[in-house]
Amino acid sequence: MDDPSHLEKFNHDCSKDLQVNGTDIEKKCSQNVDFLLVIDLEGKVEILEFPVLLIDAKSLSLVDFFHRFVRPTKMSEQAVNKYIEGKYGEIGVDRVWHDTAQPFKEVMQQFEAWLSQHNLWEKEKGSRLTRAAFVTCGNWDLKTKIPQQCEVSGIKLPPYFMEWINLKDVYLNFYGREARGMMSMMKQLEIPLLGCHHLGIDDSKNIARVLQRMLVDGPLMQVTAKRNPGSQKVEFLFENRIQHPSRQRR
Repeated sequence: MDDPSHLEKFNHDCSKDLQVNGTDIEKKCSQNVDFLLVIDLEGKVEILEFPVLLIDAKSLSLVDFFHRFVRPTKMSEQAVNKYIEGKYGEIGVDRVWHDTAQPFKEVMQQFEAWLSQHNLWEKEKGSRLTRAAFVTCGNWDLKTKIPQQCEVSGIKLPPYFMEWINLKDVYLNFYGREARGMMSMMKQLEIPLLGCHHLGIDDSKNIARVLQRMLVDGPLMQVTAKRNPGSQKVEFLFENRIQHPSRQRR
């Protein structure tokens, strides 16, 4: 996060993009958790970007964020260069990615230290999150991609990735209308797009802005999916939920 090229490209004062006025804070309903972790991964073959925004469920404000570019474990250098040029080259992020990307295993070690720093997880206990829950825009990030990447990287699936809140399912059940992705939710809620779509840190900000708006409007942010640690089977807890013919994503 202190790399000059990283800082040069990104404005990391995320708080100014996620401001909430006092009137809105007074309207919000109380939640079962104190913090919500908005995560939105990037990368089809392997994870290329790992951004997480920590939102205070009471004040709706941004507490902190974690952002790393991830270097693939098994993709060839030629394939990586081609993929990064196509994905990040158009928005001028390819050089920063090459300069700062780290292996997934190292990113996870840093992420766990970050979680512990905020007292959201205790490595010694190996438990799930404390007073917090992940928020995703679809099930793909934590149901599919994280387990795949852990297997490729040769690490065990961390216990804190066993449950999450799919914002699309909460949205459907609260507003009574479908929104198949981040863009459709923003359009329906009349929230203008911030930054570049499919740049993970910007998508995370935009999903967080949808989350803030929903918290003001009143739904309870309940866990929508749980993974059985033994069988690894995922149980979906909402009967009325968004179902995609392929992967669930933005």
